[in-house]
Amino acid sequence: MDPFDHIEELLDEAYSTDEPDEMERLAREVLALDENNVEALILLADTLEYSRKKIDVLEKARNSLAGEIENMRLVSGENLLEDEIGMLYMAVMQRLGFALFSEGQNEEALAIAREIDGYDPERETLGRTLLYRVLLEMGKDAEILEETLREKESSPAMAHSKAIASFRLSGAGRTSYRALWEAFSAGPDIPFYILGYREEPEEGTEEAEEEYNFALLFEDIWSSENELIKWLTRGTILLGLTASLFPGETADKMLILADALDIADHTEEAMVKAESREDWGVLSREERIAAALKILSEGSYLPLTD
Repeated sequence: MDPFDHIEELLDEAYSTDEPDEMERLAREVLALDENNVEALILLADTLEYSRKKIDVLEKARNSLAGEIENMRLVSGENLLEDEIGMLYMAVMQRLGFALFSEGQNEEALAIAREIDGYDPERETLGRTLLYRVLLEMGKDAEILEETLREKESSPAMAHSKAIASFRLSGAGRTSYRALWEAFSAGPDIPFYILGYREEPEEGTEEAEEEYNFALLFEDIWSSENELIKWLTRGTILLGLTASLFPGETADKMLILADALDIADHTEEAMVKAESREDWGVLSREERIAAALKILSEGSYLPLTD
């Protein structure tokens, strides 16, 4: 068999397997035939835990594409995401950025996030998510708020970063209150995943899996300060009780926790307002969440400093 055909066959097998060990074996077999094969390097990196070794593999993939990408950069108006090589490069850069971030190399990760962002005006990649997450880790809250002004539409990364930055800069004020509910609106289940009030989706939709993975990425930063995680917890319990998301026994426990967090009166008021709707009992889960978010965002249901 022609070596090129054999490589393509091995790559097809690697893409079709769900077994990490088998994927690694096939990727290494390809690399034995072509040590700079970028697809194989990406597949190999995907089988590795975050580590210096993973970074090395991804940097090799980036270097393998460097010449072609430089040529593309010289072509006026070239969109990397519309080219197969460009898409491979973006796949490598995203993985490399998150790998560097996981190893605490924030400056390097930020540089990669900004490069991805420059090629992605339509926000098709995770470049902005990486950018916001690194800026949060570096404590660049004012810069985060400036970045949010550039957004054409909201996203979980933008909304959660804005909520965290606003709270860290000004505490529990009305600006932070509005930002908090914007974050909930961008993905209502995300805070429940962060706090462990909702379990990992087993065979959920792609959106549910994305929200769960996002929660894993932002869990540490929300938990980095006691007052910050308390702020998120108050909002989550408030929404969960107002929208009738907790089953009976859990709801009773959450009411006790609401009292301990000094939001019992606010919670009762919001619940009464929601349940006063004649159709409340027939609304779907999504409809109850939307109605509860409208009530909470338009009112004042958390202890505020202004």
